Amino acid sequence: MASLPDADGEEDLPDVEQELREDIEAKGARPGDALDAFVRQLRATNDEAVRGIGWYDAGSCDILYLREEIQRQFTEAENRERIKSFAMKGLSDPRSDDTLEDFGELDATVRWYENAIVAIYPLSEWSGVVATFDRRASPLVDAAMEHLY
Repeated sequence: MASLPDADGEEDLPDVEQELREDIEAKGARPGDALDAFVRQLRATNDEAVRGIGWYDAGSCDILYLREEIQRQFTEAENRERIKSFAMKGLSDPRSDDTLEDFGELDATVRWYENAIVAIYPLSEWSGVVATFDRRASPLVDAAMEHLY
């Protein structure tokens, strides 16, 4: 499935996400072109906020992009462990849930930490993509922090 470019000639993020899912389902392995397009799209959207992007499946993980300061801050082994940790969190949320059937399938989970935002995109039962971003103003979380804590 080819993505149609938007008005700026860029692929829409939902189209790239769908291509990723189709590649995983068809090949059962790390997708190539669709995953590369996803990384490019995230970086094109807001490169300065993207900290890192990784891919995981049941037996391995791959670092797809790391901002220079993150590369210096942690070793490659530490970054792989971080991907594995987020993968375990992602695996704990099934793509479908009978109780929430009317919501449809889970496309992503987002975790807001004090200094970072983590998005986990499950692609199949055992694989997915993890993207981390700098935490800036976030109205949904900031309002809760102001009024509830």
